[in-house]
Amino acid sequence: MKTSRIFAFLACLAFSITGAHAAEPTKVRVGFINNVQSAVLVHIKSIANEENLDVELVPFTRYPDVQKALSVHSIDVGVIAPNGLPTAVAQGDRNVVGVLDLVYGGNSFVMKKGVSVRTFQDLKGKRLGLAEGGVSWMMFVMLLDKNGMSYNDIQSVNFSGATDMINALKRGDVDGVDLWEPFVAQTVSADIGYATPAVNYRESPLSALNGLLGANKDFATKQSDALVRVLRLILKGEKQLQNDQAMWINIVRGYSNLDDATTKLALQGITYGGPQLSQTKMDTVARFIYKAGIVKTDVSGKLGENVDAKFVARAANMAESAVLK
Repeated sequence: MKTSRIFAFLACLAFSITGAHAAEPTKVRVGFINNVQSAVLVHIKSIANEENLDVELVPFTRYPDVQKALSVHSIDVGVIAPNGLPTAVAQGDRNVVGVLDLVYGGNSFVMKKGVSVRTFQDLKGKRLGLAEGGVSWMMFVMLLDKNGMSYNDIQSVNFSGATDMINALKRGDVDGVDLWEPFVAQTVSADIGYATPAVNYRESPLSALNGLLGANKDFATKQSDALVRVLRLILKGEKQLQNDQAMWINIVRGYSNLDDATTKLALQGITYGGPQLSQTKMDTVARFIYKAGIVKTDVSGKLGENVDAKFVARAANMAESAVLK
């Protein structure tokens, strides 16, 4: 009897210790952008307990700022531009690892009312506002080449941000501007211009890939299990938001100043990537930025461990070959 009581006590003690250890969630710092696409990253905080994580959300306004924060390990994971990773590697910075195609869509060409652009060729000779160096600009240049055109066929005007482009369109300084959400929806809602279907970024070699999930390399190496759990939450959250647009809009309302109607319009054409990682697209970007003179080294085919599909493969319970595109 005495022995059985001892065993019972030891069992309770072991359960207590195990339970206490399991109750300690792993803290993960997640960087997101104040746009409609980042809603899934904000959403995972509300379901983080399902994977025993403590998610700290860190807001940013630009992709390059997220990339820098990841590189110096101010955050653990975050959304970055698809061109950010190959650019960093070409410049000798291998501190960030691409682990998931996060989001597709959200880029459009908005033309001034009264300017008719029904085919891509109609852009010839037009004054077009572009944010040179960004992912949207890169895809547009790729589309120029695909349609047998070059920069010489348009009158390009470089801008540093979306707001300046919208104001230029409003004044009539340009015929069209290359925008991204939620600025596309805001411009169309204000009746300043219209989004022309003649410029379809899904026809570019990047297929409108607009956001890549990056992870700090040290975090991915030392806390790979935590990274897999983050990805598991993201994949679950993507399905939830795409099946419940009201939830998606409600989340965006919580961290932005967008009204619901504009958010709903901005969501059109935006899709989450699901369990996949596009190494071929990263190689395409690497070749492009080298040929465009943005970097001095062509790292296509040399990204190696900086594009790592094993984490999302584990999260989705799939083979790496099945998620690597």
